[in-house]
Amino acid sequence: MITTIKISLARWQQLFKWTFMLVSMVTLLLSYPLLKNGFVLETDLQNLFPQDDHNQLVNNVNDRLYREFGNKILVAVQSTEIEQVNLAAELVAAAITANPLLQVSEASEQLKLAAQQNELLQQHRYHLLTPAQQRMISSQQQDVLGQAQAALFGFSAGGSALSPLQDPLSLSPAYIQQLQPAIKGELINDRLVVSNSDGHLILFALNLQGESFNLQLQAQMNTWLQNLRDQLAANPKTPATRVLVSGAVFHAAEASANAQREMTMIGGGSSLGVLLLFMLAFRRIKPLLLSLISVGYGCLVALVVNHFLFGKIHLMTLVFGASLIGVAVDYSLHYLCKYQDLSRTIPDAQNRGDRVLEKLLPALSLSLIASALGYSSLLPTPLPGLQQIALFSVMGLCGSWLFLVVTYPRLVRQPLPEPAAIIDRCATAGWIFWEAMRGLPQRVIFAGVALLIIIGAATASLSSDVRTLYKPSAQLMASEQQLHNALQGVAPNQYFLLRAKSAEELLQTEERFRSEHLEALVAEGALNGYIATSAIVPSMQQQNANYELLHQQVYRANGLVSQFMQSAGFDAQAIAQAEHEFAAAAQQYLHVDDWLKIARPDQGLLWMGESHGDYVSIIGLRGVADVKALSAAANDSSVMWIDRVASMSQLLRTLMHSAAVLLLLAYLAILPLLWIYFRRRQALLLIFVPLMATITTLSLLSVSGVEINLFHLFGCYLILGLGMDYGIFSYTQGTKDRVTQRAIWLSAVSSSLSFGLLALSSTPMVSAFGITLFLGCCFNLLYAPLAGQLNNSSALAGAAQ
Repeated sequence: MITTIKISLARWQQLFKWTFMLVSMVTLLLSYPLLKNGFVLETDLQNLFPQDDHNQLVNNVNDRLYREFGNKILVAVQSTEIEQVNLAAELVAAAITANPLLQVSEASEQLKLAAQQNELLQQHRYHLLTPAQQRMISSQQQDVLGQAQAALFGFSAGGSALSPLQDPLSLSPAYIQQLQPAIKGELINDRLVVSNSDGHLILFALNLQGESFNLQLQAQMNTWLQNLRDQLAANPKTPATRVLVSGAVFHAAEASANAQREMTMIGGGSSLGVLLLFMLAFRRIKPLLLSLISVGYGCLVALVVNHFLFGKIHLMTLVFGASLIGVAVDYSLHYLCKYQDLSRTIPDAQNRGDRVLEKLLPALSLSLIASALGYSSLLPTPLPGLQQIALFSVMGLCGSWLFLVVTYPRLVRQPLPEPAAIIDRCATAGWIFWEAMRGLPQRVIFAGVALLIIIGAATASLSSDVRTLYKPSAQLMASEQQLHNALQGVAPNQYFLLRAKSAEELLQTEERFRSEHLEALVAEGALNGYIATSAIVPSMQQQNANYELLHQQVYRANGLVSQFMQSAGFDAQAIAQAEHEFAAAAQQYLHVDDWLKIARPDQGLLWMGESHGDYVSIIGLRGVADVKALSAAANDSSVMWIDRVASMSQLLRTLMHSAAVLLLLAYLAILPLLWIYFRRRQALLLIFVPLMATITTLSLLSVSGVEINLFHLFGCYLILGLGMDYGIFSYTQGTKDRVTQRAIWLSAVSSSLSFGLLALSSTPMVSAFGITLFLGCCFNLLYAPLAGQLNNSSALAGAAQ
């Protein structure tokens, strides 16, 4: 029997050796492009967000909005003293000029564009009227004449570039006024100055030259911003001046800096903890170095394969991958602990290595498969970032496992001394505890756990808040909010999406929606205002209606134009000329294409044009206050209410349900694996080690007032893999093998160190993942000895029979 096992082991070792050589060669080949061109490290958190697979149109619109404004940034200086803010603005302007990454949106260019827009609208003035002008011309004609007289004598707020002959009633200025952004500020020396209760603010609108999610660019922008703040703080004339910023690059830079810092903290903390454990357990540095090499090999394979398949690797993948140290090191611990034990009885190093593999290979293989099943259950999720994390973890574990079974018998040759006494005392504590608690005390403990589970189930609440994906710092959020309030900007994530079969039909749909819903919503305070293409370029139907209204009420014989011009002293020839110009412009319609040629980016982006047979536009909103009222207004199939935050929350809820189902399927997939390997009904109960650990963890979190989110559930997948590892070794080695108990305890502690440090992350999803796994590791260790008792019970039952 022993000879057969050795022959079989030799064959397996030969297979593993060739597989290891093949994997290493493929890894080296795939590494060459990375060494030559460098690997692409992605930091864009947008790619962690789920997309709406049911509405590709919405995804396309969101992508276009993101591409258009992704490199737009705002920098502002603020102070209570106007002299300070002016001086600070000079320093900021100099810093911007010295930075080749930044390009200022010149006020002169904006003024030139505004002049072109004014000229275009004035050319088509006979077809353009605001809703207020339409009402006044129809029923309040004396008010129209009064405003025209005020404009003639220069008493109106906005003057007209047209002469009284070209625009007798001075209707153009009110229409052109709609083009102006809703900013409560003024231009002073070509700079926008906004004054409010917080003081005075001078704003710089900038274009970033480069990709916002380039790590080097983010580092440069972080350095530039910090130097600017230091310069203002050091200047005795600007000590109280604040620098406010807004833009994707600042969010990406903050996320990158946090992730890199946390990678160092998590990886470094895990390594220090593992170092201490190894020195206490093996009293040699070589076992630690071998374990780190094993983990490093697995991480290298995972990194290369991930980059090859995805073309890049997300920074969050590396953050989660840092926790792989605590999982992959389990294989080394089991091997080294068994090797340490056999060092006393088997003098020959080669025989020791073979005996270790002979005893551990089946359990190690079963543990790897169970862990890989747990990780791979994340692969079907529609989040690319989590797919990368799942693949990275599976490939990393497989690489580390393969490195161990092939190289350890050749590399681990010297006997290992006995561990420190404290290691075995801690390692056996759990088994001693459960042995002492047999009978009534054990049932009382289970009753307490059951009570915790019941209370946890009763108090559990689920969260699909998108802030679990990313939560910016309070300083950056306050800066963004203050600039948004000052500028009255359009909400980037909330808008109405409209579509129709033709451009004319789309414009009419916009006009109908504005008159039937949006104007009332503005009056009710549900929002402060909106911008829409049809507010500048009316439909042909509306332009004809405007022209006809002017024809009937204004330019007809003895109409308002005639009355006003006669009262103002114009002769009959001038009146006739004005009426003639009006008649000649009957077919001079304003078309969307002409407008888009000179529209600002924020204006042009409202008109999405043709997409898959439909014409698409959006209506941007300012000062959204009542989301429910806005959502209720979109009751037509041609009008959609888009709230990206709410949509992502809904998708996260859907993902939570999918994650729960996939987790259940993962448990069910492991049951046949246990039956095939053990062929005992009792062995199927091993599934209760990770199951009870998972339920206890979620219950404790719920009782503590934590809302369960998607990333808590993702942590449960790893609890499954780790729990099966502990349970399998406890079951196969029984309750009397101190070597197995030591390896399980060391594995649990090293994993708890890694995942416990993840819980300290400033990113909510990483923190949720970490705290779940920390508690899960602790409860897995607590319940693992029960698997050994299960095997002893079945053995006693078999002996009795």
